[in-house]
Amino acid sequence: MAVEGSEETDDRLTSVLTALARVGSTVGSILAGGTAQLMAAQRHELRRLAAVFAFALAAALFACAATGFAAYSILLALGEEHRAAASALIAAGFALLSGIAVLCLRFR
Repeated sequence: MAVEGSEETDDRLTSVLTALARVGSTVGSILAGGTAQLMAAQRHELRRLAAVFAFALAAALFACAATGFAAYSILLALGEEHRAAASALIAAGFALLSGIAVLCLRFR
């Protein structure tokens, strides 16, 4: 009778340990899948951030080039006799742009 009780206890213990092993492997696979999804999402966001940064840099470069070209063309259009007026017009344009930038920053 004692041997039979011991075998029954061993069977119960084995089934409990097997169930715990299955639960552990299931939880491990869920965590591994979640971690893989999180890493993929981080890589995607990093690529998106790099693309936004590259486009912003290109936009800033083209905006500076356009501003320089506009200033040069104003100087050429008004000629030598109105150089002071052209410089004042360009300075006013830059002041206006900086004022708009300050207002945009205030509203954020």
